[in-house]
Amino acid sequence: MQELHVDGSAERAELVRHAVEGLHREHRFDVIEFSARGGLGARAVQAERAGVSLADVMLAVRLDGSTQRDRESRQRWPSDFAAVEGDYLERFAFEGADIQCVPDDTLAAFVRRNGWAIRPDAVTSAAGYSRSPEVPSPNANTSPLVTVAIAHHNLGRYFPDTLATLAAQTYPNIEVIAIDDGSTDAASVEVFESMRARHPGHRFLRQENAGIGATRNRCLELANGEFFVPVDADNLARPDMIARFVTGMQRNPGLSAMTCYFLAFDVDAPNLHPERYLYAHRPVGGPHALAGIRNVYGDANAIFRTSALRAVGGYETDRGTSCEDWEAFVKLVHAGHKIGVVPEHLFYYRHRPGGFSRSTNWFANHQRVLRQFANPGALPPADALALWTALLGFHQQLEYMQNAQQPRRHKLADRAYSVLGKPLKWVRRIGRR
Repeated sequence: MQELHVDGSAERAELVRHAVEGLHREHRFDVIEFSARGGLGARAVQAERAGVSLADVMLAVRLDGSTQRDRESRQRWPSDFAAVEGDYLERFAFEGADIQCVPDDTLAAFVRRNGWAIRPDAVTSAAGYSRSPEVPSPNANTSPLVTVAIAHHNLGRYFPDTLATLAAQTYPNIEVIAIDDGSTDAASVEVFESMRARHPGHRFLRQENAGIGATRNRCLELANGEFFVPVDADNLARPDMIARFVTGMQRNPGLSAMTCYFLAFDVDAPNLHPERYLYAHRPVGGPHALAGIRNVYGDANAIFRTSALRAVGGYETDRGTSCEDWEAFVKLVHAGHKIGVVPEHLFYYRHRPGGFSRSTNWFANHQRVLRQFANPGALPPADALALWTALLGFHQQLEYMQNAQQPRRHKLADRAYSVLGKPLKWVRRIGRR
């Protein structure tokens, strides 16, 4: 299986998480302690927060080192994406831990200066702790209404399978709004209309072509649900997708949205389950310092608090460009909202060569995301500092690489002269005779 980002801090944290889950099932620990260095506990913290696993054990992170401090002691700036992401994962794991262990006051002062949040209940050691009784999250035993929004355009070949996976959801309280956005393919229009009879409880609407952003916004206007989940008309949802999303949001009332992992496929799925995959995508959820360069948050297939997405104006409605989902995540963060990740592959992403994100111009797609950085709002100090530190580090790395190329050119010139120098001198002597 191909990974989009391989051999990085997030992937190592993913491997550690699964190893720890296996050990916990066998030994039933009271406390699991991670080193802060490397952010190896980050994915375990995400899993616990989302209610995916490790809900019956205390997760501790011991502030026993900092990659950023090590780097700065050598007077170095972060030189690449991996370094900035690694710094973020160290902070995320420590801040999200059930127990923050802070044995070193000097190191604590350093991370505080860089915007890390050390809670008043931080301790010097996790020894002696045991899991306290689980406190139910607000409304954890209720099933609030979830609006699933589908924008359909010339995808009649795949649309029935998408609806079938939504019909198979284990979550009991869903409304589905499907809007045909001016399909021009007659077969797709026919399929869309035929779905009305197969799914009489859903709302099927048609409109003149307005684009993906405007279509999702119309679904958002019509939504009655407390939560809003956009689903592409050619993707396949895992049966527990909505249930997992809702659990994650109920356990994290401070989050306005949560994304998830997905598996990409390009083959038929006769049983609504692909037989092989192209790659796995596992978003980290940060750092925002990189969000202007790549989408660190995840796919459009996510869960939002309906009120929060409405508050930022929903999606932008540009025509002819993609990345409206990426842009929406950035808008939320700049408005002071927080985004989490359910670390599970909750849906299957259909990778089509003619897909909108692959057929549009990526310069223009990226421009619409960058314009959101003209109004970054009040970014948390740690995110703002990481952004400017990363820019300085990337700039210095570029200068280093450019300067390193010049000596190589000189060496090549010297070698060429050593080979050709004597014959050239001989030619000059002949010419002077």
